[in-house]
Amino acid sequence: MRRILIFIMSCSLMTQAQVFRKVSMEKLNESQPNDCRMAGISPDGSYILTTTQTSKGLRRINLQTGEQIQLTDVQGAGFQPSISSDGRQILCRKVTFDKNHMRQTALQLIDLDKGLQKQFRAPAREVHGYKLDEHNPHARPRAEVFIEDLQLMVTVNGVTTNISPNGTDEDTRYIWPSLSPDGQRILYYVSGVGAFVCNLEGKEVQFIAHDCRAPQWYDDEIIIGMNDQDDGEMLLSSSIMAYSLSGEVQELTDPKDMFMYPQCCALRGIIACSSANGEISIMKVEK
Repeated sequence: MRRILIFIMSCSLMTQAQVFRKVSMEKLNESQPNDCRMAGISPDGSYILTTTQTSKGLRRINLQTGEQIQLTDVQGAGFQPSISSDGRQILCRKVTFDKNHMRQTALQLIDLDKGLQKQFRAPAREVHGYKLDEHNPHARPRAEVFIEDLQLMVTVNGVTTNISPNGTDEDTRYIWPSLSPDGQRILYYVSGVGAFVCNLEGKEVQFIAHDCRAPQWYDDEIIIGMNDQDDGEMLLSSSIMAYSLSGEVQELTDPKDMFMYPQCCALRGIIACSSANGEISIMKVEK
């Protein structure tokens, strides 16, 4: 079994009210600089998924052994892959271009136990969120949130509505939407403005922070994001931030370490992230 190097971060970073009472960081042994960013984490926190900066391919990394397996090399696979609740199957996108150079997206199902892959859905112009069910191993539509023409959309019971709580003008651009674990609230980011939370009707809007990019739900009350700063060309700094819906804010990593793109597993109390150079680290947190 490969060993994991552990170092404890200083709590001097946390100059504001704490969200977590304990924070430590583990750097995966043999993790090397490369073209890599986080793409997902299994519900039980046993493995993570990584992809390239352009979302090409998916790699599974076992967090206990360090074993790495390249699952697929297709373009688009790293864009919001869906992992079944038992962690045994992954649904990801496969992006191609037709003879007219139009972008097409198919859904590809990866069975980790059998080591098999198959096309679940034929290429189409639009593909929105799907969730895997381990008791019925196929993708199924669900109450979902997604972006269409830079607007925030929600589908509930088969009915799709443009909720866009911050306005629908062309200057208001929505990205990074996700449902809370309990499925009752929506987390999203408005470009140039910040991260927000609202209910499924687009009401009860709560501002989270400007510096909460690529936001992720840790649990129903805590949001994890990154505060990355650049000069228009180069990344200058990036830190992982924690926000509670009750107002606490905590800087979890040093900005100069340039950690980005967090993925969360509250069950095991871990937050996976990659540094700007592609090295992978695992943060352990306690509330």
